[in-house]
Amino acid sequence: MKMRVILVPYDSGHCRQRMGLGPEQIWESGLRELLIQMEVPFEVEEVSLASAYPAEISAAFQLAQQVAGHVHEARAVGAFPIVLSGNCNAAIGTVSGCGADRIGIVWFDAHGEATTPETTRSGFLDGMPISTLLGRAWQTLAKTVPGFSAVPGDRIVLFGARQFDIGELELLDEAGVKRASTLEELKIALGTFHTVEQIYVHLDLDVLDPAEAVWNQWSPPNGTKILTLLEAVAEIGKGGNVCALGVASYEPAVDPNRTAMLASVLVIQTLLERLQART
Repeated sequence: MKMRVILVPYDSGHCRQRMGLGPEQIWESGLRELLIQMEVPFEVEEVSLASAYPAEISAAFQLAQQVAGHVHEARAVGAFPIVLSGNCNAAIGTVSGCGADRIGIVWFDAHGEATTPETTRSGFLDGMPISTLLGRAWQTLAKTVPGFSAVPGDRIVLFGARQFDIGELELLDEAGVKRASTLEELKIALGTFHTVEQIYVHLDLDVLDPAEAVWNQWSPPNGTKILTLLEAVAEIGKGGNVCALGVASYEPAVDPNRTAMLASVLVIQTLLERLQART
């Protein structure tokens, strides 16, 4: 088992600002050493934009286009892609690079991630990745991402979400997206993935209870415990059909003791150990 680590150091189109600092921090301060200790061969690549002044929306989809290419190339040579990104929108590229037509998604996040241009109150583009993957937002731009096609809601599980914007619950329910917050609920949801050939795992660790670890400034209270997250990821890894992992939206400035960053590395380790056991 070999790894291809893909760094996407952008937050809202800005390189190495705020959450754009997260990918390098996770890699340099935790993930690199983990892969060395696990004796896993790895390569590292970084995605970058040509323009020094990108518009946020076009930047997000340009990055997704590049991520899709990197992920597709990694899988073509038998490497497991780990995408470390400043924003969750990079997942559009990861899912597309894996093959959106046959994928299931398990998405760990405190938020619904399913606003649309019509429903958003914040105007935050990074609140729309699930609605985009569902085919409910930004479809003209999404179709510029190689391999993109809308993912049916019954192939998506949203784990640990507890903060929703106006319209998100309605959209998620209408699309058939499953929601889970316990290991048993996750097992039931995974049991419905009858037509799924592979699973993309997405980690936005603001899913965690901030009493244990704070991942970014949008981490609401009463979240998932680290132990529960580890159990959930281990359960997904047991199936052996995980095709890629995304870790997004880490803000180092709110995690001075690196508690959340180290928790993310532990979660990654748990998943990789389960996948190794299946190979």
